[in-house]
Amino acid sequence: GSKEKIKEHEKTAVGAHMLLLLQHIKQLKASLCAAAKAANGSIPQSELNVNENKLHVFENIVAVLNKEVETSNLEITAFRRQSELDQNIIRGLELKIAELHRCLTQKDAGLSSLHKSLLFSEQASYDGVFLWKITDVGRKLQDSVTGRTVSLYSPAFYTAKYGYKVCLRVYLNGDGTGKGTHVSLFFVVMRGDYDALLPWPFRHKVTFMLLDQNNREHIIDAFRPDLTSASFQRPVNDMNVASGCPMFLPLSKLQSPKYAYVKEDTLFLKCIIE
Repeated sequence: GSKEKIKEHEKTAVGAHMLLLLQHIKQLKASLCAAAKAANGSIPQSELNVNENKLHVFENIVAVLNKEVETSNLEITAFRRQSELDQNIIRGLELKIAELHRCLTQKDAGLSSLHKSLLFSEQASYDGVFLWKITDVGRKLQDSVTGRTVSLYSPAFYTAKYGYKVCLRVYLNGDGTGKGTHVSLFFVVMRGDYDALLPWPFRHKVTFMLLDQNNREHIIDAFRPDLTSASFQRPVNDMNVASGCPMFLPLSKLQSPKYAYVKEDTLFLKCIIE
């Protein structure tokens, strides 16, 4: 192998090398003892003393190396324990990070909800008259055609300060009998905070307007609630079934250059509740 691999091997295999050396010394000692017995006194005592001294030196060296190996093993064990502790700390930190990320996600969702509520409250009216500005009409109409976003809901508004809570729902590519040919506009009675104090069914006349931005020919349609319809009873869910005008405006008229119902990709819908 390369010099780097040899150095790495020498570092990682100290214990194994010490054991090999110890085995070699034991074999050497055994062979010396056997040779001494075989010689039966024929080897001079001085030479035996030299051999025994060498043997003691080797034994001392091996003993020292064994101590170093033991120390190294203790250090390795301590390092492994510390590594386990560090891994536990890391796992704990990872769990804390995951928890913080979850909390941050919840806070982001809360902020988004608060922002939406604030936006709706800014746009809400409390006198039964609501003007809805719809931007990016071209894209939203295409989304309605493809089915990506079939309808749009307006922000909620109110007939009075503590009155009925309502909103509008528009299908730019039509719904029901107006699908694909007309803009469909509907009125939705929503569940409000003061429903228990209000008379039911809802019986106020509703007027829809699509404003001509050149102030020439507004589109106006109106209806009185069908008092037997579930759409105008006290809401049990967040919203009642929408009711209104499925054929409010022909699409050909909406897109015609003769009119200014859509200008700068924006239209305005108005709702008046008597």
